[in-house]
Amino acid sequence: MTAQNEKVYLTEGDCFMLALEKKHMHQTGISNNTCRYLLTVDGYIAHEEFRKKINNNHDLTWLASLVPEKRFPLSLPRWKVSAQTAVVPVWIHESEEFLPAAIVARKISIDAPPSLTFDIIYRSNGDSTLLFSWHHLLMDGHGAILLLKQIAKDIATTSPYLYDHDKRALLGLRSFWQAARAKFFVDRVSKKPLSGIMDLNRKINKTQKIKILNFSKDETIKMDEIAPRLGAQFGRSPFYLACAARTVCAILKKRDIKVHDFWIPVPRNQRKMGAKGPVLGNHIAFLFFRLKRDDLNSFAACVSSINEQTKSQIRSGMAKAYDLLTRFLRRTPLPLYYFWIKGPKGGSLASFLFTVAADHPEELSTFDGHKVKEALSIPSNIYPPGLTFAFMHSQGCLQLMVLYFEGLLQESEIEHLEKQIRHELLTGTEFNDENY
Repeated sequence: MTAQNEKVYLTEGDCFMLALEKKHMHQTGISNNTCRYLLTVDGYIAHEEFRKKINNNHDLTWLASLVPEKRFPLSLPRWKVSAQTAVVPVWIHESEEFLPAAIVARKISIDAPPSLTFDIIYRSNGDSTLLFSWHHLLMDGHGAILLLKQIAKDIATTSPYLYDHDKRALLGLRSFWQAARAKFFVDRVSKKPLSGIMDLNRKINKTQKIKILNFSKDETIKMDEIAPRLGAQFGRSPFYLACAARTVCAILKKRDIKVHDFWIPVPRNQRKMGAKGPVLGNHIAFLFFRLKRDDLNSFAACVSSINEQTKSQIRSGMAKAYDLLTRFLRRTPLPLYYFWIKGPKGGSLASFLFTVAADHPEELSTFDGHKVKEALSIPSNIYPPGLTFAFMHSQGCLQLMVLYFEGLLQESEIEHLEKQIRHELLTGTEFNDENY
């Protein structure tokens, strides 16, 4: 098993999540930092056997027992094993709801193990839905996939790829100036005025909703052909982000709200291609985009702006500089850390949140001997801003999850959102209400 006394430090991404947990989300009390991965299979998952297998998996029980600690104000935060060994719960449901309300309402605390859980939902047609839920501080979406692969292969021994050994290399003066450069850059590109989906005049409650847009293989192939024609580089992310931003812009205009620039940090996985680990921790970096108001009027101009900003940040080494900044900040007390990273718009992290999840792997085309019919990586949705666009591919098809809090968007706005996104992704042209 994993050495109980070994020091495992929180990553830079973990420290960012910890600041969100203790300061940003605590202030509103609306959102929580629970992520989920959903697998629907064409058969019956035997829950008792699954429960035994889960709790015989040393990696899982060790992960579920972890809590973060900061031993003194300027120390590096690290993981410690809770005094009480965590039993990983597996809850059983019979429901036709996509996600039963009891699951959505359940919050996972990083301070009170277990920090990961499973639900099995039995459907009337004989299918079973396995839902893996975990606190975001524990791992990112890529880590969750790596862990699910291990479970699917029925591995009950500790993986050598469970976590990274933090070398804690000393950072010199050159690194300090690089970190300062990153801070000045973020401050400059996030300066006001900015627009966002959050409306202080709207009453927001804790009920979280999700709208899923599924695209066929033919539609996905069509989008893959359109995106390069619009100039999308660095994968399809600029294409997706431009579409999401233009849709939010259209909603604000329908509300008769003056639109300014948008500010959107976008996470990127830092693991090497094909890496088997680590599972524990958030191994992410960020790119920062300021989408100009005028560029939002044109789909192609918006894609081009995202491309140019991506190239500029890569060429200037800004992603690496920001990574150095977050390494320096790891020792910072949480109130000061939050002061340094908090969003520019009244405490909001961004105009809206955006992510492209890892593709569902072919190695997980079956689970527990059953064919996987549906797979979804559902991120946490933090308020403010309270609106998240999450794109992913599964079995060759694009899926989009739009997560939002009740009251943030009206039903008519969700209908408009779906129409505009489908039109722009599938045609590469600007949406106009007159088209429908």
